Amino acid sequence: MSSDGRQRDPAEPSEAAGFETEAACPVSPPVTAESLLRIAFKYQDALVSYAYGLLQDWALAQDAVQEAFIVLQKKQAEFRPGANVFTWVRQMVRFEALNILRSRQRESCFVDDELFSLVDRQFEKYLDQEAVGALESRKAALQRCLSRLDAGSLGLLLGFYKDALSCEKLSALHHRSVNAVRLSLSRIRAKLRDCVRHQLALSEVRQ
Repeated sequence: MSSDGRQRDPAEPSEAAGFETEAACPVSPPVTAESLLRIAFKYQDALVSYAYGLLQDWALAQDAVQEAFIVLQKKQAEFRPGANVFTWVRQMVRFEALNILRSRQRESCFVDDELFSLVDRQFEKYLDQEAVGALESRKAALQRCLSRLDAGSLGLLLGFYKDALSCEKLSALHHRSVNAVRLSLSRIRAKLRDCVRHQLALSEVRQ
């Protein structure tokens, strides 16, 4: 019998059944361009590396990824909820890289389909979405650890890796012996390795 006192038809779904149906089939929230872009930005470094493998030019690789992000916002309605955002955006980056190469054909560039296929295969083999997530976690951990270095250690590290200065040039710049510079760099690297491992372990515990 229904809640209003009338006899219920056996074929008529009950109120409880209606609620069960709603609970079993929740309505997925709409996917917005902003939410897709936020996810895509998490993979920006990996996407730029992918584009570089195709274009062999860091500036052009950055351009390809930025163009892909613009296209993403325009094609947001084509995204299927539940699909892999990383793979979807990577396809856009590939298309934009092809466009860049084709537009530069007058400058003696040509589209090497074999190279594109090779980069795709290697990227899928070694850098899936899970691996990209792990790399992003390590990058965030490294940034936190770098922020804890004193100014002298950070300057030495950036001079060696970012500015590609030799130990001899760093020695003259920092008024220290070459051996002292080498020893300091070794200690800084060891300190950063331990710090990154600690940060990643903390992140796993929090999860």
